[in-house]
Amino acid sequence: MARQKGFVRILCAVLALLMMATLVLPTLTRAFADDEETPAEKIKRLSQEIAEINKKIEENKDNIEKAEETKLYYQQQSNALQAQIAAMKEDIAIRQEDLEKKNLAIAQAAEELQAAKDAFEERLRGMYEMRYSSTLSILLGIDDISDAMRFAENLQQIAVSDNQLIEEMHDKQQKLESQREEINAALDELNAQREQLENTQTAYQQSIQNADATISAQEAEQKANEEVNADLQAQFIAAQKEFAAWGGSSTGNTYVPGDGTGQFSWPIPGYYTLSSDFGTVRYIYGVKDVHRGMDIPAPAGTPIYAAADGVVSTKAHWSYGTCVKISHSPSLVTIYGHMSARAAGITDGVFVTKGQLIGYVGSTGNSTGNHLHFEVNLNGTPVSAWPYLE
Repeated sequence: MARQKGFVRILCAVLALLMMATLVLPTLTRAFADDEETPAEKIKRLSQEIAEINKKIEENKDNIEKAEETKLYYQQQSNALQAQIAAMKEDIAIRQEDLEKKNLAIAQAAEELQAAKDAFEERLRGMYEMRYSSTLSILLGIDDISDAMRFAENLQQIAVSDNQLIEEMHDKQQKLESQREEINAALDELNAQREQLENTQTAYQQSIQNADATISAQEAEQKANEEVNADLQAQFIAAQKEFAAWGGSSTGNTYVPGDGTGQFSWPIPGYYTLSSDFGTVRYIYGVKDVHRGMDIPAPAGTPIYAAADGVVSTKAHWSYGTCVKISHSPSLVTIYGHMSARAAGITDGVFVTKGQLIGYVGSTGNSTGNHLHFEVNLNGTPVSAWPYLE
């Protein structure tokens, strides 16, 4: 009977625990779902945003450079056109001056031609009147026949001379008119060319203004992007500090190994060549970064062992990929990053011993090849692992 009562009490306790679990688990799930992004997630997001804004800045620089090249081209073309237009205006002025001289010469020739025509008509009237006068009276006034013949010859020469003079004046006027037409045609062509050049220059000036507008817009956008980039850089540095705080945080283990020197075993026996040591300076997205640990290249799947006794944390962060963090004391922590997988039984809160298998080499997280990132943190600050290694 007592055994039955004891069994019933145990069964009731188990049911009570199950009921509590059904109430608590949704709350824990919600708390986890509503949790803010981790420092590593923030670093990942900010890294991507910095890369995007840097890309935009480079595009702005390219656009500004292209716009400045375009502006320079049109400015050179405009200057050449300006010189051409100035020379053409000088040519037009000279031709206009020639045209004015031709017009004056034509007017003067017209006056001379009209005067010659008037004199010729006056002689014709005199000759016409002489024709109807008494031929006998004219002859009676002449002393001899030679005078009469000379008189007739003179009349004929006067008539011929007048005709030649009129024809010459007429030819001269025609030539002047032809020259004036040629000058007018040349002026029309020059004016048309000048108008075309001026229109082209106007188009070039518009292109220069468009290039200036593009440069101003791109410079304004670049300034805005640089301000955003500066803000992102500040956030990135803050996120790195948060991440560093995570790296140095302890799980609260009270175990203190060794005497503080030479207590760690090599975490990946057989592989001792480093691809990057602690303190190596790198630049990530324009931000100076100092390597927090040592990188030990090894084939994928190579076993990784705990450097010393401690308590495990398996919180996954993007940059370290699959990793294990072991708290050896309240102030001393080691991190094993970029694993392909953790060993069986390696979960949060378990206690591991020095040399125990904890995982396998991989290339997860921010990695470019199979290797182990081994890091030591003392009081929240990454330090060289060499003084702690056997």
